[in-house]
Amino acid sequence: MSTASVTGSSQGARTSAGAADGRSGASGDRDAIRAAAIATERSRSRRAARRGAINGWVTTLVVSLALLVLWEVAADLWLTRLGVIASPSAIVQSLIADAGLYWSNFTATAWVAIRGWFWGNLLAVLVAIVFVQVPAFESLFLRLALTLFCLPLVAVNPLLQLTFDPDTAKVVLTSLAVFFTTLVGTMLGLRSADGGPLTMVTAWGGGGLSKLRFVRFPSGIPAILTGLQIGAAAAALGAIFGEFIGAKSGLGVLLINGLMGLNLPRVWSVAVLVTLMAAVPYGLFGLLRRWLTPWSASISNAQAATASPRGSAFSRFATAVAWTIGSIVVILLAWWAYLIVFDMSPFVGKSPVDVFQYLFVSEEAAANRAVLVEALGVTLVHAGTGYIAGLVVGIAMAVAFVTVPVVERVLTPLAVALRSVPIIVLIPVLILALGRGLGGVVAITAIVTFFPTLANVQGGLKRVPSDAFTLMRSYDSSIWSNLWRVQLPYTLPAIFASARIAAPTAVLAATLAEWLATGDGLGHTIVTSRSHSDYTQLWAAAALLTAVSLVFYSLVSWAERVVLRRFAPSQVG
Repeated sequence: MSTASVTGSSQGARTSAGAADGRSGASGDRDAIRAAAIATERSRSRRAARRGAINGWVTTLVVSLALLVLWEVAADLWLTRLGVIASPSAIVQSLIADAGLYWSNFTATAWVAIRGWFWGNLLAVLVAIVFVQVPAFESLFLRLALTLFCLPLVAVNPLLQLTFDPDTAKVVLTSLAVFFTTLVGTMLGLRSADGGPLTMVTAWGGGGLSKLRFVRFPSGIPAILTGLQIGAAAAALGAIFGEFIGAKSGLGVLLINGLMGLNLPRVWSVAVLVTLMAAVPYGLFGLLRRWLTPWSASISNAQAATASPRGSAFSRFATAVAWTIGSIVVILLAWWAYLIVFDMSPFVGKSPVDVFQYLFVSEEAAANRAVLVEALGVTLVHAGTGYIAGLVVGIAMAVAFVTVPVVERVLTPLAVALRSVPIIVLIPVLILALGRGLGGVVAITAIVTFFPTLANVQGGLKRVPSDAFTLMRSYDSSIWSNLWRVQLPYTLPAIFASARIAAPTAVLAATLAEWLATGDGLGHTIVTSRSHSDYTQLWAAAALLTAVSLVFYSLVSWAERVVLRRFAPSQVG
């Protein structure tokens, strides 16, 4: 090779190297510019978020002060004279004047609520894990768990007082108030685990426990914390209701005494304390959820493919019937076991055979059925109307909270208060405004129904993956288009979970309203049976009400499966 050619090659190599260095320098400059732009955008976003948070808190403070002023004026002008509501100033004066009395009763109720909340939620999470890991147990025992939730409190409370010591009875009742809501929410969270990680665990040889530990449980933490939030309000109400019979101290006792003595400041002071008892842990668990699960809204929603139903339609129907019959047998055995284990007196504790004879065998069976069926018809109207109203309002409010954050900041305290204030305190206001007929009962039922709906649906809307929003933004999609095409379809499992929870809750709320306000329906029948020591009628009414709640729940579950098979097949178990 000649010297000229070697020299030319060297010069070409230097030229190529120089060009490469130039391109590398230009690429480095572009990367630096891009990094600086990203840092600037992040800084701007943080400043905007801080300004938005400050503006939101200022708005909440201003609206809260305005509501307090309106409350004070309305109470002073006419509401206090009507015996409906005390003014904020009167409540503050009562809390200061009787601080020792309120504190001792507050601690008594709080201790019951904390223990009931802890045991109810712990049992719910453990049972949910078992149901998800072993679906056969869910098919067999879920209706038993639902039956415990559907038992009417107006009938359960005196029976628990006859079975346990007063303190244990209150804790058990509070645990029952908490259990089922957390169970359904936890099952939903565990089953919302991503399909990709589940497939990877299987590919690496992992079994069901590995999937639970590494995928399902972390994915279910947001739903579990939502259940704990809802449970705080339910525990406060359960503890208060447990004190209505046989308690010597507690906010429930103080509330009853205030109502009987027409002491409005005391009644509403108790309402404020119970609201704080529920609202403070609700807010703390909300903060904990955002701190522990910042990743929950950024994970893809890819799900593991579910197996198609196997066998003919007849075989699937026969299997479902077999599981239903098995569940009924389990419920009846649990009924008998309760009577035997706790040695219930035959005068008080009635077996399924006693109830069957009362309704179908005895000479008065036709008259007994007529009384209960007539009362049931009234309760179904109350519960059905309130159920629909509470569900619609809860979903609408959850959508408003997510799409308009200032609405969430302003109305969340009011929403928590409506769920936390004992219903017995709200009844005079609702009855005065809406009367003792359908309107008042529907309002009471809707208030009890809408809060779990609000919490579950709001959590579902906030857990929509961020990559879905990124895709919609690339098409210049509007807020309402995002809501309709992404958020609501993604939240269908949470919406139906709320509908399932609300179904028996509506029935229970209707009976509570009938007991406290209207004097009709199965709620009134149960209370009358107890006061007349007609325990057979009490057990029959409770069994009928529980059966109706189970049917109600099953119908909602059927509708859920139909809708999810079409719009979210990966969520169908």
